[in-house]
Amino acid sequence: MKNSGNKFAGLELEVEKPQRLILLHPTTRQPIRDKTGVEAWIELYSSDSGIARRHNFNVARRRINATGRNQRIRFTPEELEAEGIDLLVALTSAWHLVGFDGEPLNVSFNADEARDLYKNTWVREQVDDFVVDRANFTPPSLKN
Repeated sequence: MKNSGNKFAGLELEVEKPQRLILLHPTTRQPIRDKTGVEAWIELYSSDSGIARRHNFNVARRRINATGRNQRIRFTPEELEAEGIDLLVALTSAWHLVGFDGEPLNVSFNADEARDLYKNTWVREQVDDFVVDRANFTPPSLKN
């Protein structure tokens, strides 16, 4: 969160700017490419971004409001997985998707399509690993 008035600005990462994840084939770990050689990618915000913080606060508020005082909060594994997918949907800003056959997938970018995409465990795992890795959001001046 860059803020020129912040005395700690020199310690901040570029979490408010989406970065590009190159999708890797789940078994070969090589970039998935279309027939012209263009890599499949997903642009993502960091899990440290304001988007993530607002999403997590909303989830916490919903959980608090769903339970009465002095009641134990209980969620199913399916609900927890859906919350995790919803966070990844919120952090996704664009994509270029390619099938294993090298054909581009003509899927419009929107929240519903992203939610469907992240039902693919191997895609979700790559996206989840990417958004929590702060090295992916390091300012270019610090990468050298």
